Amino acid sequence: MKKSIYSALSLTMAFSLMLSGCAKGDNQTSSSPAAATTASSAVPKKAVKLKMWGGIPEENGPKDVVTKWNSTHPDIQVEYTRYVNDDSGNTKLDTALISNSDAPDIFFSYGETNYNRRANAGVTFPLDDLISKYKLNVDDIIGKDNVVPYKGKTHYLPAMKLLSSVMINQTALEKAGEKIPAQGWTWDDYMALAEKLHTPDQKGSFIKVPDDNMVRFSILENKPVDSYYTAEGLSTFDSPAVKKGLEYQKALQDKGLSVKWPEIIANKLLPPNELLTGKAAMIFGGTHLLRNVKDTKSFPHEFKTIFAPVPQLEKGGKVNTAGFNDFMSINNTSSNKDEAFQFISWYLTEGNLLMIPGGRLPSSKKIDVDKVAELMVGDAANLINVDSLKALIKGDYTFPVQTISTALPEMTKIINEETEKYVMGVQPLDKAIQNMKTRADQAIKAEKK
Repeated sequence: MKKSIYSALSLTMAFSLMLSGCAKGDNQTSSSPAAATTASSAVPKKAVKLKMWGGIPEENGPKDVVTKWNSTHPDIQVEYTRYVNDDSGNTKLDTALISNSDAPDIFFSYGETNYNRRANAGVTFPLDDLISKYKLNVDDIIGKDNVVPYKGKTHYLPAMKLLSSVMINQTALEKAGEKIPAQGWTWDDYMALAEKLHTPDQKGSFIKVPDDNMVRFSILENKPVDSYYTAEGLSTFDSPAVKKGLEYQKALQDKGLSVKWPEIIANKLLPPNELLTGKAAMIFGGTHLLRNVKDTKSFPHEFKTIFAPVPQLEKGGKVNTAGFNDFMSINNTSSNKDEAFQFISWYLTEGNLLMIPGGRLPSSKKIDVDKVAELMVGDAANLINVDSLKALIKGDYTFPVQTISTALPEMTKIINEETEKYVMGVQPLDKAIQNMKTRADQAIKAEKK
């Protein structure tokens, strides 16, 4: 099966390896061409070594990717280093890139905030000339509209299409007498389902704050393109969507349907652990958590996991709050940019197929959904509601696109801080909205100066 899907998904691409074929000796006056040829060929071709940093554990795909590449490209060898995709791990990568100390040639950024920070710091290399040189048809493979330029240039290429999902314990859902939510269900429906799933031994909901919170979801769904910004360039943080998101987030805690905000942060609670250990019947997650569902050594469980669509602000909406991710960039100071791009091209058209069993959906538009779902599930059909997973992958979605990044990291911080104060009862609803709007507008104006 793997062979067939690789054939179906891969694109034919010719790579021109711009490596020196031989080394000239110091003596250029030899009277014997044969002797000169012998001396030249005696110098072995030295393999280029590329360092690549990513946030995925080696055993969930990267090891297979690197092994496959290295076995067929002896002149370009890749070494993978994992950094944990959290604050300390991202700081470690940022430090390596800025200080150029043991820095990677290729690196993955997860999410626009991390990518934008690195682009603004000048550590990403514009790829446009390399795309042209190696004839990589980005529009055919990914879709040009799915790659957001930075100052008119392409500084990353997304390797994965991430689908956010509400993941539900099927046994808990059946006990509650409820059906799998259909695309277009609302956050009101979500709140009602959380109450029905809630028991003395199991929370009805878990959403990992502050990274994920219902205020951010509401902002994205209300305005998928440049969600945080008005036409005048200020923040949208006084919109009715923000009020709704705040109210939803506080209700989860006030009704006891979720672990409290500070407890989630203090104990570093994670969605897969809460779902798969039976502590929560429903979590906000996505296809990337498939690897956790299949990991019965770390999470022994017997129930099936349902992958339901993301709830919407308005009934019938189709916004998926994730979208394209695994942003691949080349370090601006790398001395092996051509070789790095050759690897990226291969990864986008072939290599990332090896990431499917770990739950990462390739960014290629040419995927066969049924075959991809089969690879994702593997031998874990007893743990996954396969029909719900296929329905999620086949869904018709609008993905958020952010073409503006002015003060974006600061605005994300503001959302988290003001939401926490409201949820914890430190400030009333109107004050939270006012503070969010005022602080965000000030941050935008300050960065524009």
